[in-house]
Amino acid sequence: MQGGKAPTAAEQRWQDWLREQGCYLGMGPACIHHCVGSTARHNKIHIGQAWCIPLSWEAHQGPGGIHGDRSAFKGHGLGETRKEIEKAIFRRLVAHYRRQKGELPCSAEVLAAIEDWRR
Repeated sequence: MQGGKAPTAAEQRWQDWLREQGCYLGMGPACIHHCVGSTARHNKIHIGQAWCIPLSWEAHQGPGGIHGDRSAFKGHGLGETRKEIEKAIFRRLVAHYRRQKGELPCSAEVLAAIEDWRR
């Protein structure tokens, strides 16, 4: 971790599971993209370590990645803006985790705060 709040054990399990899935776009091994930063809060609820998605270096920091022009995400039906894309991927991964593990990766309160995020 490079700074900020360390993930809880549950958040670490979620992030480990995300890494195991590989890049969401299938572009190689995954690193964790914190959608709003690891220390983010919304309505006083810590969401930073939960709102993560697995992306390869190319899909994360490459020219067509989430921090670039987002061209790697075109045609995947995820949305146009960065936040639309991040929320769509996050929702799909939470549903997959729930089917696989039989539980949510974080509390319903955290999921509601992420869904409510508007910036």
